Amino acid sequence: MRRLTRVAAVVAAGVIALSISTSGGPSLAAGPPLRYLAGPPGSLDPAFIADAADVQLLLQLYAGLTRLDETGEPYPSLASGWEISDDGLTYQFAIREDLEFSDGSPLVAGDIRRSWLRLLDPEVGSTAPEVLTVIAGAPQRLSGDLGEAEVGIDAPDDRTLIVTLRHPASYFLDIVATPATFVVPETADGTATWQTPDAFVGSGPYVVDGIEGVDLVLRANERYVAGAPPIDEIRWVGAIETDTTQAFAAGEVDLVQVAGSDATWIAYDADLGPRLHAAEPLTISYFGFDTTQPPFDDERVRLAFSLALDRERLVPLSEGASAQAAASLVPPAIWPDGFSPDATADPDRARELLDEAGYNDRADLGELVVNGNGLFVDPAVAAWRDELGVDITVETMEFGTFLDILETRPPELFTVNWIADYASPNAIYGLLLEPGALSNYGDWRDDDFVSLLEAAAAAPEDELGQAYAEVEEWVTAQAPVIPWSYGETWWLVADGLRGLGNLTIGLLDFGRVSWDG
Repeated sequence: MRRLTRVAAVVAAGVIALSISTSGGPSLAAGPPLRYLAGPPGSLDPAFIADAADVQLLLQLYAGLTRLDETGEPYPSLASGWEISDDGLTYQFAIREDLEFSDGSPLVAGDIRRSWLRLLDPEVGSTAPEVLTVIAGAPQRLSGDLGEAEVGIDAPDDRTLIVTLRHPASYFLDIVATPATFVVPETADGTATWQTPDAFVGSGPYVVDGIEGVDLVLRANERYVAGAPPIDEIRWVGAIETDTTQAFAAGEVDLVQVAGSDATWIAYDADLGPRLHAAEPLTISYFGFDTTQPPFDDERVRLAFSLALDRERLVPLSEGASAQAAASLVPPAIWPDGFSPDATADPDRARELLDEAGYNDRADLGELVVNGNGLFVDPAVAAWRDELGVDITVETMEFGTFLDILETRPPELFTVNWIADYASPNAIYGLLLEPGALSNYGDWRDDDFVSLLEAAAAAPEDELGQAYAEVEEWVTAQAPVIPWSYGETWWLVADGLRGLGNLTIGLLDFGRVSWDG
């Protein structure tokens, strides 16, 4: 989904070391409201997720077939269990009895099918349909070439959902734990405005109870599949008058994200330090190329720009001493065993590649433009000028304008921040680089990449690392993007708050959070 962060890395709370049981419901009694500084609320519709902040909110408001525990592993939610065919292509889910939406209307297998087909309906124009394109017929449905009946999603009765995949996908149970696949009521139409705060109907642990000022008020859903969560009210705080650290220290909020620059001093503060928790690097920032136009339609030119960057040296200049240089599009938190890419710099080889591509005279490249909306690009630009001798300028623009042109006529070089939808390398490679993917902004198309990615998706667990290493090797050589940095996240957490967990993909499931009794 489009992870061009409106509120940077709002949901990346990966290693807050607080826990409850890994697969059951919440365990402690209700306490005071939880005040979460989240920024202005975004979409109330899983089909129209715009960024990571929307994902965080929608996780509270809807439910899916599975959900993720504190280790990032899927466990049954609306489904009580499943059977997978020997060839890995067919999943049969058993849907729990007596499920209800928050208004008391029944929730059955047909509602899941309807919600997924809505996501894939080309007339709806959802923002994150690619999460389901592993399903047979889904890509053709999304392009308008197939009808609903021809997609591999069947609900033969109220308690059975049968899904047929295009190819085996070891991560499919993770996919159906992502909010884009969650279940919406029958009132959902093809617009993004059918759901409103004053008449909200959902399927998750919380419902929207109204808006107070700039805050969204969430109330525990007594009809939620796991039962009403322990904390009765979540206040989704939209804005504060002071900075985040001051607001937390004053007791105005209970959970806030703080910048890495602030974390460096907060860690030594006698009062705040014990409440500071670090998250794993879950966000990837990268440079992308418009691969449809010269000069970046030539993989030698793209690779030259990649090899010219000593990321270990340049990333700290761009983002601070605590920043981590990226060796892959895939954040380390979701690297499978045996997957260990290196960030390689070789300016001499970079210059040779430009010569081989016919650009001995660098003036033939013309004046290149890099968009700096997503990153502080000056260190990289300086390296390209110094090491490659290219003429390159930086442009910035209003963020909404940048999003619009990224989808229609991307800059020659652009920058993006992204966070994975689910805990698999496929969540990055597939959504960002597969041909036709909405978020493949550079429109890179490579059949060998597709074959390698499908092979990795079908690989047994003990071979995943090697399979994705082969994908990474090909992506590195073709250089459709340049991985830049992995984002760090720090949180201040109020005393007594339990259950935030150690989620691999960093989503805070407040239905599993409680206060000390």
